[in-house]
Amino acid sequence: MKTQQEKYIRENILPWQVLRLFCHFTTPPKNKHVLTVSLYPRPLLLMVNSQIHPYIKNRAYLKSCQVLLRASEHLFLAHDSYVDCRNVCTTFSLNDIVAQVHADRQRIKGFISDEAQTQVIAAIKVCPALEKQYKNLILAEVAELEV
Repeated sequence: MKTQQEKYIRENILPWQVLRLFCHFTTPPKNKHVLTVSLYPRPLLLMVNSQIHPYIKNRAYLKSCQVLLRASEHLFLAHDSYVDCRNVCTTFSLNDIVAQVHADRQRIKGFISDEAQTQVIAAIKVCPALEKQYKNLILAEVAELEV
């Protein structure tokens, strides 16, 4: 049985929110910003990085998969950051996310701007590295939200 607080958290984790989650799969394991792009049937997250890796910077076809989030427009960011649309993180279940947020409500950072959402959708559409199954799931979620 879920507590009322956990139920409330579950109902308030939404697409286009930035969360700060502990990522055990990074080297070293650490808290990272992630962007929720879909929640069902399982959470699909995009990593938010403080800079673009030089390998990506030198390849236009990969650089087009990076979306700038300006700190001046996203007050929860300490500095400009980039949404990496090349890979979807499927490591977290909704229960994992709820548990982390339940332990620390400050993990919910805020929503990205409408302009940034549009840019992320555009990057997802053109990104050659993003697996087609995830691209289709995310774009279907976007279409559903627009109805």
